[in-house]
Amino acid sequence: MSTKGLNILAFFSVLSIAFTQDHWETAIYAEDDWSYRVPISELPSDWNTLDFDDSAWLTGPGGFGYSDGDDGTEIDPAISVYLRRIFTVTDAGKLVKAVLHADYDDGFVGYLNGTEIGRSFNLGEPGSFIPYDETTSIDHEASLYSGGYPEAYAVDSLQLDSLLTDGENVLALQVHNVGITSSDMSSNFFLSFGIADGSSHYGPTPDWFLPPVSYGESNIPIIMIDTYGQEIPDEPRIPAYMGIIDNESGINHIDDPFNDYEGNITIEKRGNSSQWQGKPPYRFETVGADGENNNVSLLGMPEENDWVLYAPWQDKTMIRNVLTYQLSNEMGRYASRTRYCELYLNGDYRGVYVLMEKIKRDQNRIDISRLEPDETTGDDVTGGYILKFDWYWTGDNIGGFESDYDGMLYNYHYPQPDDIVPEQEQYIQQYIYDFETVMLNPDYSNTETGYPAIMNVESFVDLVLLQDLSKNVDAYRLSTYIYKDKDSEDGRLTAGPVWDVNHGYGNCDYGETWLTDGWLLEYEPIDDQLAFWWELLWQDENFQNKVSERFTELRSTILSENHINAIIDSVVNYLGPAIERNFSRWPLLGIYVWPNYYVFDTYEEEIDYLKSWTAERLVWMDEQILLTVNGQPVPAGFSLEYPYPNPFNPNTTIEFNLPKDSWVNLTIYDVMGRKIKTLVNSDKFSGNHFATWDATNDDGEIVSTGVYPYWLRVGDNSVTGSLLFLK
Repeated sequence: MSTKGLNILAFFSVLSIAFTQDHWETAIYAEDDWSYRVPISELPSDWNTLDFDDSAWLTGPGGFGYSDGDDGTEIDPAISVYLRRIFTVTDAGKLVKAVLHADYDDGFVGYLNGTEIGRSFNLGEPGSFIPYDETTSIDHEASLYSGGYPEAYAVDSLQLDSLLTDGENVLALQVHNVGITSSDMSSNFFLSFGIADGSSHYGPTPDWFLPPVSYGESNIPIIMIDTYGQEIPDEPRIPAYMGIIDNESGINHIDDPFNDYEGNITIEKRGNSSQWQGKPPYRFETVGADGENNNVSLLGMPEENDWVLYAPWQDKTMIRNVLTYQLSNEMGRYASRTRYCELYLNGDYRGVYVLMEKIKRDQNRIDISRLEPDETTGDDVTGGYILKFDWYWTGDNIGGFESDYDGMLYNYHYPQPDDIVPEQEQYIQQYIYDFETVMLNPDYSNTETGYPAIMNVESFVDLVLLQDLSKNVDAYRLSTYIYKDKDSEDGRLTAGPVWDVNHGYGNCDYGETWLTDGWLLEYEPIDDQLAFWWELLWQDENFQNKVSERFTELRSTILSENHINAIIDSVVNYLGPAIERNFSRWPLLGIYVWPNYYVFDTYEEEIDYLKSWTAERLVWMDEQILLTVNGQPVPAGFSLEYPYPNPFNPNTTIEFNLPKDSWVNLTIYDVMGRKIKTLVNSDKFSGNHFATWDATNDDGEIVSTGVYPYWLRVGDNSVTGSLLFLK
């Protein structure tokens, strides 16, 4: 059997053990006696191992700190305190999982027998050395003393098996403060084990104890990733094995065969601050056995090899990105396709993730010309290019050029910095210089010589509408893309795709973005990170007129409150029990997670806030830019929207808009053209309408899984709808 096969068998063995685990017990409590030291110089490198002699250290009950009233041993204000607690294991084979619960102020690194098993997001990268006098990057408050919950750091079975030994073992921690003048410091840690059978080894778990969550069944696709015991780094990508279960029944079990994908990947963490959250996002590539890129379709999305596993965290609805990307696609502007899933990483349940397409040049993504290194002259060199506004150190796009006028950085996204050749760099830099020169001309809005002649204005209009609808705090400054194709195709500068809106829709406590009034492009404090021409574009009356016209066109259809709420409700219905599982694994409800503006105790309240904030934002935008005749919105033309969700089980919603009162017939057929069910057959008033199909025929019987075309007739007109895919 191959090594890969052995690893996969071990992977499923871990899952089997996890699900047959009998109970949890706590081996180390915060209030136990610990050895501790407040260092004034660097400790020996083996301070966190069992063989280290800590006889010269002080001992006392935990936690260790000052000022919060949760300290068993109070110390003087300090930058750091180091802790050790030796415990005994009588039968390591019975301890199948472990979890370190950490309640701290302000940061920590934890070790089991010298190996790191947990680290706060504000104290360096995993595996990195932290000196004794290092302060944390940001403040972090403890939670237990105020009725909250500690953070949980799970140790999976494979890792635990390699760390524990029968006999003595040691848990060691270094706890760091945000600064010597900090008003408080806390360090409360608990180590608990999952016991394979009914045997007793330690004490009961604390009242607040929440074990790592493992489930055998899911109502959404399951993704399993095995990293062969390695921790996933920021970079470079490491080899791993991935399987996806997506049954037509819509019910998936972890022991079902992989039926959507099974094979090799390479994987790394992605994001900036987000990669240090408890549930980090990942970027992965599907590869063949030889390690080369392997284009595949995942969960029905077009074939490619570059993918993102987005980890909803600050956005507790888990919807904001998915909602915005769908609105963009419905508006005719490509945005990443998305599929919800539940992730198991090395046997550990990691909650709800969103599988998404990575922003990339591709005929099914950003559809512009491929730019080869030898294309350096003539029409060849004029496209395609993808540029990105973002922090200069971000991701795999480190490299670009600064504006000659305001110093703003244009990151190379495609070709990537290592691939772009000097002639191509010279061309795109000159192109941006010429564009910015036009924007600084007093006559910059001239239709023949100004920006309308060189810019895909409609794409910028749509991007502005999406960014300002959500009032995304990073809009125009960060995670913002523009691109250019060859002159022989469509060489105009184009905006998009929209990306990274999890801090939008009132989910941010800075930049006044929690307010439902005000335009982002008129908010002065963001000017230092905003290319000058965005504001000039917004100040042009012709551009604002186009924004008004487009908003009015979309307001009764794609940007209607009913339609947006239908998408939100559809996602909530689709996620179903996965929502509770996610928040059992990550108990974030009722807890502030940067940069939340409001903190709600329930998921239902989070959803209600998303809807109400968006409704208020739309009303304000109506007051500013909606075009009306006799007090009524200018009617848009007939439109038929893409059904959502699709694929679906058991319900999907079809939306259509009528510019005037009309007779409507909406009928579902099978692939042989036989009528399955009539959803609508009546006169309808003008406006937005929704029809839901519950996968039954006209006799009320559930139909089989498959593909179902639908046909919409409006008066004398008819439109063939998109195909419906019943899972």
